[in-house]
Amino acid sequence: MRSLQVVMMTLCVVGGLFLLMHAPDFFMPDRWDPSRGRQFDATASRLLGAGLLVLAVLGGHYMRNMYYGTRRRLPGPAAQVRYFMLLVLTLVLISAAMHRAEPGPNPEYRAPASATTR
Repeated sequence: MRSLQVVMMTLCVVGGLFLLMHAPDFFMPDRWDPSRGRQFDATASRLLGAGLLVLAVLGGHYMRNMYYGTRRRLPGPAAQVRYFMLLVLTLVLISAAMHRAEPGPNPEYRAPASATTR
């Protein structure tokens, strides 16, 4: 389980750094309807990258407290407040990125050919 957590944290760090440093424009298709989605501009890419980096920091705090600390114990009230504030910051950054991205049709989408038109 820890190796999966390390892989996910690494993906968050690498993806977040890429989005922050390069700020590419990209299209993210909708989960249920690939003909629609959101077009991310440079600002939305940077917001999403920052959210991914804060999420990686949260994962690091969790792993340090639960697996790599001297004693496995619940963090104190101050650490819990810090963790909660980072979690809220992550949600705000990712929500701001999704809100900033323009919804619209997928420019590369082609409707599937029906089985009767052969």
